[in-house]
Formats: sequence, structure tokens, C-alpha cells
Amino acid sequence: MSVARRLVLAAALLAGAGLSAAQPAASAAASGDALPPVDVLFQDRPPYYAPQPGKQPPEGLVIEPLRRGLEHSRVPHRWVLTPAVRQLLMVESGQHLACAVGWFRNPAREAKGQFSAPLYRGQPLAMLARRDAPLREGMSLREAMESPARLLVKQGYSYGPELDALIAMRTGELARGTGEVTQLLRMLQAGHADWMPASPEEVQVQLQRDGQRAQTLHLLHFSDAPPPQARHLYCNKAVPAAWLERLNAALR
Repeated sequence: MSVARRLVLAAALLAGAGLSAAQPAASAAASGDALPPVDVLFQDRPPYYAPQPGKQPPEGLVIEPLRRGLEHSRVPHRWVLTPAVRQLLMVESGQHLACAVGWFRNPAREAKGQFSAPLYRGQPLAMLARRDAPLREGMSLREAMESPARLLVKQGYSYGPELDALIAMRTGELARGTGEVTQLLRMLQAGHADWMPASPEEVQVQLQRDGQRAQTLHLLHFSDAPPPQARHLYCNKAVPAAWLERLNAALR
């Protein structure tokens, strides 16, 4: 074999070896192995998120579409049970590779983090009220806000642009709670307030669990409730764009 032919053959072998070495790397990148793991933060809040003792992932209305998206996209992740207030701190502090499950999108949060494609869109917002409060089925948002009934809202929580604006303009008595929904319901039962905005899916579960609670509280619906907002994955800005883009492609 001539020297020239030997050189051509050697070059071809080297090129083939380089291609073979590149293929596993490309496959790893496609599967998400080249991306860092992200903590997926969820809370114990049925029926949206429900931990399963000894099992991962958790279950719930918001968890299920996210679980499918994570499995399909194969992005590395860890499920971490985390209270809601702690979730916000981790996402908005800029120090964690973390995404919080099921948060509504608004301008203030968009300035501090980034959002996934929609995960879940539930029923229109309603109100959970004491049965002895001056409230009735089919009231408008404004009528409820202008009633003498004492309103309870969750600190730092967004109920959507329409209701948030009415809450900001409210002149009547306003109580704020920092706990989870079960704690807010206890405040209503104890008479610290008369009503609170509520997601029907969630409070119906709570009323079914506690017959005594259902004797004190009932669910009422607004006549002009805005269309339900979508719940998203709310991610720290440190989460790589490629991680979120791959997940979004699977969610869509």
C-alpha cells in the first residue's frame, strides 16, 4: 500500500473514531444528562399536590401533567417537599437551582423568576364563607368586596389581576394569614374573618374531610368570576434556559 493511501485510511479511521466518541455525548445532551439537576418544590395541598409516603413523585391535579413532562423531557430533577413561603424565598433569592410547582404568573414574579408553560387551569375562583356572614350565592366580586363581611386573604398570594386590584382598593376590614389553606379555614371557623377567596377544587376536599367544618362554612360562587388562571412552574433565574426549554417542549 502506498504512503498516500495509508494516510487517507488513517484519516478516515480517526474521523470515524471522533464521530463515535461524539455520538454518546450528543445522546447524553439530548437526554438531559448534561444539565444540572433542579429541585422541584411542591407543598402538601390536596388535590393539587399530595405527597405519597415512601414514594416519588407526589400526586395531584397539578403534579400529574408536570410528572409526564419531566419524564418525557428527561431533564434531571429532584422532588422536594417545601412549604409555600420557603418556595418563594428559594425561587426569588437567586441562590438555588429550584422551581416551585403551581404558581400563578404576574409581573412582580416575572421580574424575579421565570415561568414554564401552563401546567393546569382549574375552576373559576369562588369564596368560602361562614354560613352566618352577610353573603349570598351569585354575588359579584365588587358586591362581595363592598359588603360589611370581613375578608381574609393569604399574605403574599395572588388571586389574579382583577381580584388583586379590588383587594388593594378595599376599605373594609381585612385580615391576612400566612399559613396554608387548612390554617386559613381554622381562622374562618374561629370567627377571625367571614370569608376568603378560594379555589373550589381545594376547599371541597377540605369540607368533605371535616363534617364539623362543613356545618360552619360553605362555598359560594361569584356571578362574574374571571376565567381561571393557569398554574405554572415558577423557576429561579439561575435555572438554565435549556432545562426549561426542554421541559416546555414536552409540556406543549
